[in-house]
Amino acid sequence: MTGGFSRRSAGSIIVYAIVSGFCLSWLVLLVTIPMLTTTFSPGTLAGFPAGLDWAYLSNLFFQVLITVLILFAVAHNGLDIVSKAARGVVRVEQGPKVKRFDLNQRVQHVWLFTTTAVLAVTGFASLYYEQWGRVFIDAIGGEAVNFDIHLLAALLLGVLVVYHFAFYTAQYLARRARGEPAPLPIMLGRKDVSDFLQNLRFMMGLGKAEPSYGKYDYAQKFDYWGIYWGMIILGAPGVLLWMFGYSFLGGVPFIFHTDEAMLAVLFLGVFHFYQAHWSPRDFPMNKVFVTGTLSEREMKDQHPLELERAKPEVSG
Repeated sequence: MTGGFSRRSAGSIIVYAIVSGFCLSWLVLLVTIPMLTTTFSPGTLAGFPAGLDWAYLSNLFFQVLITVLILFAVAHNGLDIVSKAARGVVRVEQGPKVKRFDLNQRVQHVWLFTTTAVLAVTGFASLYYEQWGRVFIDAIGGEAVNFDIHLLAALLLGVLVVYHFAFYTAQYLARRARGEPAPLPIMLGRKDVSDFLQNLRFMMGLGKAEPSYGKYDYAQKFDYWGIYWGMIILGAPGVLLWMFGYSFLGGVPFIFHTDEAMLAVLFLGVFHFYQAHWSPRDFPMNKVFVTGTLSEREMKDQHPLELERAKPEVSG
């Protein structure tokens, strides 16, 4: 639903400007400048072909990836926030409710963001121990305690990942075995590419209408797969670090673990939180992750194709 420019829009712009400004400063100082100023030096690493500095190449890969993804996220959401604020897009919570997420999904989400937050704080406190990390680590009882908390949170997150994919794989196979429809709405497809291009034109004022989305739009799918891809890139090297130490394979697992952690935190700040909570439509918070429902009008505005499928589940 649209109206005039509102305080919600102003709050959205201010918060996102602050967060994206912080993340872009972090990006420039700790990623982009080192990427442009570090000199390549050929070297050797046991188990790898000679003549290449694999630690340098691994770090360079992540520096380029982080720079491209974060700049894309800021540009995309910058267009979106201007478009929504100018049109006065607002949320309409009144009216019949449509079930969007069940209890299982909501519990998994709380599990995910709780363990991720603990991992981010304890991990970066250790990485930046000589800056601000020492204060935090000393406050909770020392480096051993910080490491134990980090390890426990990593274990719990790993359990969640295994449960998540096992549960939905079993559900999919069971439906197929019964001959029932087994759609996978979270999978990326060609429609997501066309939706992205159509929405890009719309945000730039070159198109007449937003795309019609199903259960998930292209940004939500990109967000989802980015998160779970990141867990694998973080988790596997993390296990190697725990078993063999930071110098294992010339420090390549350490680079994968820490650089992917940086990408994850920056991406959460400039993309996920905006898409989930800080856009003018949802600011300051979308409560669907708590309630599991959206109003029928919200579904019509954001996920009209899913609304048609979910009509029988609409409740007063």
